[in-house]
Amino acid sequence: MNLLRKTILAGIGVAIVAGFSALGAHSHMLSMSGRKDLSGVKNCWTCHGQPESIDELPWAKPRPHHPAPAGLAVSPDGRRLYVALDDVDEVAVIDAGTRQVVGKAKVAGGPTGLALDPKGTRLFVTCRSGDRVAAIDTATLGEVGSVAVGTGPVGIAFVAAPGGDRLVVANSASDDLSVLAVSPLSNLGHLASGREPYAVTVSPDGARALVVSRMAGVTRGDEVPAAEITVVDPAAIRVVSRERMESGHLSEGICTVPGRPWSLTPILKVRNLVPITHAAQGWVLSAGVALTDHSTGSVVELPLDETNGYYSDPSGIAVDPSAKRAFIASAGANVVTVVDLGKVAAWLATAGEPARKGAIDDLQLSSEFVVARIPTGYNPRQVAMSPDGRTLWVAERLQDSVLAIDIATLKPLGRVALGDGGDSDPIRRGERVFARATTTFQGQFSCRSCHPDGHVDGLQYDFDIDGVGRDILDNRSLQGLAGTEPFKWNGKNPSLRVQCGPRFAKVLTRSDPFSEKDLDDLDSFIFSLPPTRVPSGPWTESQKRGRELFFATQTTDGREIPYGLRCSTCHRPPLFTDRIPADVGTKGPSDSTALFDTPHLLGIAASAPYLHDGRAATLEEIWTVYNGKDQHGITNYMNKIQMNDLIEYLKRL
Repeated sequence: MNLLRKTILAGIGVAIVAGFSALGAHSHMLSMSGRKDLSGVKNCWTCHGQPESIDELPWAKPRPHHPAPAGLAVSPDGRRLYVALDDVDEVAVIDAGTRQVVGKAKVAGGPTGLALDPKGTRLFVTCRSGDRVAAIDTATLGEVGSVAVGTGPVGIAFVAAPGGDRLVVANSASDDLSVLAVSPLSNLGHLASGREPYAVTVSPDGARALVVSRMAGVTRGDEVPAAEITVVDPAAIRVVSRERMESGHLSEGICTVPGRPWSLTPILKVRNLVPITHAAQGWVLSAGVALTDHSTGSVVELPLDETNGYYSDPSGIAVDPSAKRAFIASAGANVVTVVDLGKVAAWLATAGEPARKGAIDDLQLSSEFVVARIPTGYNPRQVAMSPDGRTLWVAERLQDSVLAIDIATLKPLGRVALGDGGDSDPIRRGERVFARATTTFQGQFSCRSCHPDGHVDGLQYDFDIDGVGRDILDNRSLQGLAGTEPFKWNGKNPSLRVQCGPRFAKVLTRSDPFSEKDLDDLDSFIFSLPPTRVPSGPWTESQKRGRELFFATQTTDGREIPYGLRCSTCHRPPLFTDRIPADVGTKGPSDSTALFDTPHLLGIAASAPYLHDGRAATLEEIWTVYNGKDQHGITNYMNKIQMNDLIEYLKRL
């Protein structure tokens, strides 16, 4: 839809609204929207402003691609660094001595995670958008094998297991793990994990793989959310234990510590039901590292922040071979934090249970063990240690570069440029705005802190502008957002500029608002985000039956479904929203209104929990638990099989 057409339609809409009685538009809007009143219907543009095809949307159009480093792996002899470049379908090879790119391998499907065999002859690559693992011959850089795994594989680790070598793969979108045989490359089995498993490491004895989930599991009410460390026996293909990291979120890295029964996992500590006004006291989001003692199963969460300084979005982590120090990349603060593990051990030896339990809240404690902060380029996400412990490699994702740091001096050695950084690309500039924490009060968090990959964190928040304890709202995905305005659950923000402008600064960041240029770039980035990817392939019979139910005008026993209570009335294609607030009978005791924005349904399967306050843990609960009076569509006539069919259809959108 071109600008002229939009302008004409908008003008017609204004004229029609001005002449409701004369033109009968009021009656038309009531009948076509299926509403009892026109709350939220501004003009013709409200309903007719949707694109006729998703091909018109920004996320469906070509965009620039950048050699942004995703995963890192150092060869066993330390001479080569392998860098996964997911956005350009390549793996770059860097000579560690000269810090020059000496080769590239084409790997289709968004190469993300890397793992080498002990001899360095095979490189195994997770292809996040291709749902596979590829094997690369490091001598020829040719692909010599491939195997399908779960959906959205990210992390991978090589395990020399008794009875045969194994690969353990974290499938972020299907919430499971794949255990693979190495020779031949084949799938041995799948295991359930925490929500969005992301990073994998191997225990010092090589007997276990440890997988950390990036998101906390779906919670109910005031239940404390927790991310999970899934401990796997790759030889037996079974889960040994599941360790909880309470209020842990955005966990994108994990490593073990030689000589100690520890694993270390960077986390964001989320206090999501604390009123956002407490951002000024550092009480909403803070950066830390979870230390799990696998000999006892205990977890201690230690702060990385300081009283007046915050280091948001800790991501990648590595430990030197001597187990003296840990190095943690803070993606939102553009620094690497250096932690003295000996000092951590000394503190643990004297700390009582109350001190351990409250450690993450003690921002003076970090001075006990944080010994350095090393500045980096934009958005350091992953790190890798050389086998000799002399060099730390840092993936500067939004700068298209890799930084080398001298471990002895903690000073940069140099930088490997993989591209031009994308300064001329408004989408890349907008992603930098999205990922940086400097806009928030004392740099506590970034947009990405709550919206990793522009998606959800699965949590609910108390925005105190509506009153403390009132209007608790579920976080909503920013993926596939283009064309679905207005925004917010109450539908009061007509554009992203309003959503992310001064009001956003007042309500959330407690700092200066984004500049006009930043808002332009932020718009470009967010609107470039496609909906969450769904399973492909032929439609199942269940999905086909579910589609018929979604578009049904009659119940299966022949009763007509009122127009306003049909699924497809409010959730009309192609975006599956009419952009009008609706009362679906879900107003709670703390809610100020019964009218809530009609969300689009593209990628809905990946954004649990559901409803405006996140009370529905699953799609099924929307209609089996919270639709007793058939206000949210006529669904009570459906039997279990029909409801399952409807859910299966929604999962394909």
